[in-house]
Amino acid sequence: MTRRLPPMTALRTFEAAARHESFKKAAEELHVTSAAVSHQIKTLEDTLGLSLFRRRGRAVQPTDAATRFAGRLAQAFDTIETATMDLQGNPMSGTLRIAVTPFYGNRIVLPRLSRFHAMHPDIRVEPEMGATQIDFNKTDLDGGLLHGTGDWPGLTAIKMQEDQLVPVSAPSVVAGRALPLSASEIAALTLGYIEGQKDDWITWLNMMGYRGEPRQDMVGYGTRARVVDLAFSGHGVALADRRLTAADVATGHLVRLNEKAVSTGRGIWLVYPTTDFPDPRLQAFGDWFRAEVAKI
Repeated sequence: MTRRLPPMTALRTFEAAARHESFKKAAEELHVTSAAVSHQIKTLEDTLGLSLFRRRGRAVQPTDAATRFAGRLAQAFDTIETATMDLQGNPMSGTLRIAVTPFYGNRIVLPRLSRFHAMHPDIRVEPEMGATQIDFNKTDLDGGLLHGTGDWPGLTAIKMQEDQLVPVSAPSVVAGRALPLSASEIAALTLGYIEGQKDDWITWLNMMGYRGEPRQDMVGYGTRARVVDLAFSGHGVALADRRLTAADVATGHLVRLNEKAVSTGRGIWLVYPTTDFPDPRLQAFGDWFRAEVAKI
C-alpha cells in the first residue's frame, strides 16, 4: 500500500507552529530560521490546497480545521516517539564487556569500578582480562583498554591517560642510599625494559642530562607486568608508569629512585570498532575513567 503523506518535515514544522501559534517559537524549537518555517508551511499549504493559518501582521493563528489537524499530528508524533524508544530500549543499561590486561585491570580498573556502577546503576561493566590484542570480529566485546600510541586501524581510540615513566625498584636495591639517585647512579644498576622499548631508558637518561651508556646487562621482557616483577624481586630497576605503580609505592613495596618522569607518547586508550553510532555506554565509561585516572 502506497501511503499518501505530505512531506514529513513540513508536517513536523506545522505541528510546532500551530502548537506555539508562532513561527518564531517554532523556529527556536526546531533550531531553524523563521524563514525556513514559513517555507515549510507554504509547502504544506500548496500540497494540501488550503490555508492553514490566519495571518495578522507577524501574528499567526491556525484555522479551526488546522487546529484539529495539528492535534491529530501531535498524537501521531507521540506514537512514533514511543515506538522509537521501545525499539531502542534504554541505551544506558545492560552489560558492557571491556577487554583489559590483568596487570592494568587489577591495579587501576577494578579498585575504582564500583564508583562507575554507583553513577550508572543500570550499566554493568564486565572487565575481560585478556590479551593485549583484540579481534572484535571474533568476540562479543564492546570495547577495550589498550596500551600503545592509539594507532589501531579500524578502531576508534580515545586517550585515557599518557604514560609518565619513572624509575622504580624494590627498597632493598637502594637500602642505605639517599634518594633521589642521579642518572649516573641509576645507569649503573640493572635496568629492565619492555622488548621493543629499550630506547625509553635512553630517552629518560638523556632528559636527565646523562650522555653515557647504561649497563650492558639490561634485561628485556615481553610485557610491562614482567618488567615490574623484576623491580619487585629486587633484581633490577623498571621504568614504569607513575600511575600504574602508585599503589605499590604508597605501600612501600616499590620506591621511586627519582621523581623525574618522561613521556614516550604511549598510554592507555579506550578502543572500539569505528562506527557512525558509538555506544553511549562506552562514551560514559570513557568520560568517567579518564577523570578517575587523572586523580591518581
